[in-house]
Amino acid sequence: MFKALHSGLTVGLIATPAHELNTCTPHELISDVLRRNPDDFDFLPVVDETHRFVGMFQAAAHRSRCTLSTVWQCYVPLSEDLLLGADASILDFVLDADEKQCRLVISGTKVVGLVSLSDLQRLPVRAALFALITGLEMTMAELIRARHPKSEDWMQLLTSRRQAKIEEERKKAKSEDGYVDTLLFSQFCDKREIVTQNLPEPERSALSAALEDIEELRNRVAHANEYASSPAQSKNVCRIVRQLLQLTDEFQDQMPDSSG
Repeated sequence: MFKALHSGLTVGLIATPAHELNTCTPHELISDVLRRNPDDFDFLPVVDETHRFVGMFQAAAHRSRCTLSTVWQCYVPLSEDLLLGADASILDFVLDADEKQCRLVISGTKVVGLVSLSDLQRLPVRAALFALITGLEMTMAELIRARHPKSEDWMQLLTSRRQAKIEEERKKAKSEDGYVDTLLFSQFCDKREIVTQNLPEPERSALSAALEDIEELRNRVAHANEYASSPAQSKNVCRIVRQLLQLTDEFQDQMPDSSG
């Protein structure tokens, strides 16, 4: 289900169309390019005299410099590292957007747009991130059920306050004929406490810290708060996503072998 969702959330949904891009040419003076870049874009595509895309100029690296150099002397020529298919998933972009901060989006042999680190703030990315985090939480729930078949077994690992809250929600749902599974009334923080129990240090602290980072991102994404409003925040999102995928795989590996 989640793979299908991510395959439908493509970079084409967040890319700036090619006809809207600010560009520069190899033989322009860097000072001139910066002067006509009022929006302070960090990256500008480089085009030749026939308007073919030939590379990328990192404008941000030259803003504070006084130079008489031309773009040709410092732009990055076009290569696979600068390209991303329009049908690639948003997740594919996010995974290494902190290292490859700007990519030209191609469809067939044509450049159709551009995506950059700042695009992590766009709505389709928010949807992709929430789906990822929900997938992790579902995997954590499966692991808890496998380790603690009886709800009272995992409930006792929580504080008395959280136990009381979950029990209150369970009773309310049962009175309304909506009760299904006690674990459904637990929150992300509860699952974090349960899966980190009985781990030795420093593993427990490391796992708890990683899950806290994921939970903080979840809360910002779910409550429509800013989560990638600066380059530093955006790069942190990339780091958290890589960690999230690693933890999802690790939790799945800890499941009892159902084939046996």
